[in-house]
Amino acid sequence: MRYILIALMFFLSLILPGTLFHFWAWSGIKPDLLILLTIYMAMHHRRLSSVLWGLGAGLLEDFYLGRYIGMYTLTLLIVAFLSNWLTERWYRDNFLLTTFMVFIVTVAGQTCVAFLGLGAGLQWSLGDVVQLIFGVALYNAVLVPITYPLIHRSFLHGWLRYRPRYDR
Repeated sequence: MRYILIALMFFLSLILPGTLFHFWAWSGIKPDLLILLTIYMAMHHRRLSSVLWGLGAGLLEDFYLGRYIGMYTLTLLIVAFLSNWLTERWYRDNFLLTTFMVFIVTVAGQTCVAFLGLGAGLQWSLGDVVQLIFGVALYNAVLVPITYPLIHRSFLHGWLRYRPRYDR
């Protein structure tokens, strides 16, 4: 049940920004729910498995978008590694620190997307890139108090909690 729920969350994090959040966009800026979910997964897993979750989420987004294969794979790999590294040093039960961490890691992830996009030949102005990076980071940070308590509680006591095979 755990893996079905995680797959459903990854699927919804791909679909919702283009559907529901299209109507809740701020100046055309929507949250990057896949980065947010990758951060949450990395916060509740060990380093290798969190990097693998980031790799899988990045490949899923690359195949979903269908262009520039590898751009989101590398980005979400970096996001997962950075999130896991920061979680080892910060207290993950503190929602204020978690909100700040989501903001910082989203800025890093969106900066990576911007550099890879500019390297691929996309014509973006610097003002648009900065507005997009900080807009998405702020939107993701605003979503943390709404989403993180539910996800965190589920990872600790609910359906997302890892149970070894001998406990099932």
